[in-house]
Amino acid sequence: MAKKMRAVQVAKAKGPLELVEREIPEPKSGWVRVKVEACGICHSDSLVKEGLWPGIQYPRIPGHEVIGVIDTVGPDVADWKPGQRVGVGWHASHCGHCVPGRRGDFFACQVNCSRPESRSMAVMPNTWSHRRKRSRLCRTI
Repeated sequence: MAKKMRAVQVAKAKGPLELVEREIPEPKSGWVRVKVEACGICHSDSLVKEGLWPGIQYPRIPGHEVIGVIDTVGPDVADWKPGQRVGVGWHASHCGHCVPGRRGDFFACQVNCSRPESRSMAVMPNTWSHRRKRSRLCRTI
C-alpha cells in the first residue's frame, strides 16, 4: 500500500481549498481506515471552510459523505473487516457533555463531531453507484 494519500484541505479559516499529500495514518483502537472511493461536500462544509464552526482546528479536510472500502481495522474492532464497502455519514459520535449535546443537538457536538469510528459506518450495497450512495449519507447516517 502507498505510504501517502492525496486530500483536499483548508489550511486556515477562509483559506482556499488545496490539494495536499499526507502520510496515511494507522487506525487507532476502535477505528478503521477506509480507502475513499467518493466523498460529498455539503453546506456544513462551507461553515468549516469559512471558520464558522465553534472550536474547529486547522488544517481540516472537508467532506463527510464518504463511500469506500475498509483497508485496515484498528485494535478492538470486531464487527468490520478489510474489503467491506462502507459509508460514513455526518454524525459519527458525540461527547454528551457540551451544551449542544445536552440539548439533544448531537450533530453540533463541539468535542467529537464527525469522528470516523467504526461504530459510525453502514454497509453499502455493491449494486449502488458511488454517486447514489454518497448522496444519501448526509441525511441518513
